[in-house]
Amino acid sequence: MTQLEFYKSFQFVFELIFAELLFVYKLPRKSKFPLRLAGAVAALFLFSFLIPVVNNAYYFAFIFLVIFVVSFLLAKLCFRASWLTVFFCCIAGYTTQHMAYEIYTLCTNIMGVNMETPLNIYSSDAFTGVFPNAFIAAVYFFVYVGVYCVSFFSFSERMESGEEVHLKTSFIFLFVILILIIDIVLNAVIVYFVSPDGNVLYLAIAGVYNVLCCIIGLYLQFAVALQNQLAITLDRVQQLWHQAKEQYSVSKENIELINVKCHDLKHQLRVLGGTVSPAVLKELEERVSIYDSTVKTGNPALDIILTEKSLLCNKNGIKFSCIVDGAQLNFMAEEDIYALFGNIVDNAVEAVLKVKPEQRVVSLQVKCVNDLLVIKETNYFSEEIVFENGLPRTTKQDTRYHGYGIKSIRYICDQYGGDVTIKAEDNVFTLSILFLAENVAEMAARNAAKNQ
Repeated sequence: MTQLEFYKSFQFVFELIFAELLFVYKLPRKSKFPLRLAGAVAALFLFSFLIPVVNNAYYFAFIFLVIFVVSFLLAKLCFRASWLTVFFCCIAGYTTQHMAYEIYTLCTNIMGVNMETPLNIYSSDAFTGVFPNAFIAAVYFFVYVGVYCVSFFSFSERMESGEEVHLKTSFIFLFVILILIIDIVLNAVIVYFVSPDGNVLYLAIAGVYNVLCCIIGLYLQFAVALQNQLAITLDRVQQLWHQAKEQYSVSKENIELINVKCHDLKHQLRVLGGTVSPAVLKELEERVSIYDSTVKTGNPALDIILTEKSLLCNKNGIKFSCIVDGAQLNFMAEEDIYALFGNIVDNAVEAVLKVKPEQRVVSLQVKCVNDLLVIKETNYFSEEIVFENGLPRTTKQDTRYHGYGIKSIRYICDQYGGDVTIKAEDNVFTLSILFLAENVAEMAARNAAKNQ
């Protein structure tokens, strides 16, 4: 086995797998994932081992590109995501691996050890080892670990779990792919033709150029993807806001209609008082009173949404505790109040429906504390909560249409300068929103002037 045969069959595949895992690990996994992953890894090693070696620089570059394509196809068999999303992650992984390789090679060239057989992957000599000495092994370890860690925390961690990659325009992504291909081919040509001459200057210049290409490629790739992701998230949050605005108008009419009907029913029950038994009459009055229990907080929009949610809680056996000074929220638009508290209570109800009946309690407070307006909601929960960017990750399988309630809460609060904090400790979920009193007073005065 030659140096190249060992590198393309084992070392490169090992590096590539770890690099790609840095980016695909957040993707939703298919059933029997461990078995699929083990089979994919074994298949990739076998495939790379069986590829024949021809002494040609362009063929060398072609070998590595083919191995990458196979790794991408095998990754698609393991993860339940779109072809574009898996390919996007694999490209990022390959770029990271190539960047680590280029930095490692640059370091060894500067140290003047590039001509030693274990470092020249295109050598036709028999394989004698991966590293010529312990120092070079340490350089390899720290370079690869360092590059992989920087790439992971700078790029991979900024992508949300389960989020599909959407590209409004594919030009930048295609450009990134082209940069990587040219980089790989250029590296193969330079190392193949220049390395035997020992021209350290050319190798160093080429190494710096290749590293810069990898950094630029990764930056462009994730800058475009994150921008599109933020645009899609904002669009979906705004859609929820518009839906809440429409729902607010409908709910307002429905609550008013229910109150009128319940008021009429009470009068009719009094008329029937002498014709039905006291027990039946009491039961009917209790049932009617459930729908006549309008919440009064001092804010019309808040009254409507809390009345609506109190009925929902009553139906599901949930104790809904409210200590709310709604007048403090008059600085907010009615549709924002409806959307904000609708999302807060809906998320709480969804969580407590999964706990024991005695723990089905939702507590909501709105009050002023010193110079702060505080909105606080607490409830029990049973499922594990994983946080990303300070927000809980949705537990639903389809993340395309779920997980935007909390984002909508933050979006609305941001419009009014509020700060959202979420904690989940000892099976108690706490959502806190803080507004500075001076900002609240200023916005309230502004809204009052608009309404005059």
